[in-house]
Amino acid sequence: MEYEKYHGINLTPKGTHLADSIRQKHGILLEFFEILGIGRDTANQDAEGIEHHLNPRTIKQLRKFITFLKSNPKILENFKNL
Repeated sequence: MEYEKYHGINLTPKGTHLADSIRQKHGILLEFFEILGIGRDTANQDAEGIEHHLNPRTIKQLRKFITFLKSNPKILENFKNL
């Protein structure tokens, strides 16, 4: 962050990149939790608890898994019927 008196606080390019990364992780986790049938409030709380600790490879694999599930609706349907 950069602070300039009377102009407030601005994110540095590094800070902007970090914020975008966290936002992306949060979105992926919310999507995964939605697939699992977890309510929005609980999903948000859980995502906020773990999004800062996930390795980029974990997020990449989670994104691939979500894409796989969405492209195989029968598998998703079978899971939701458990």
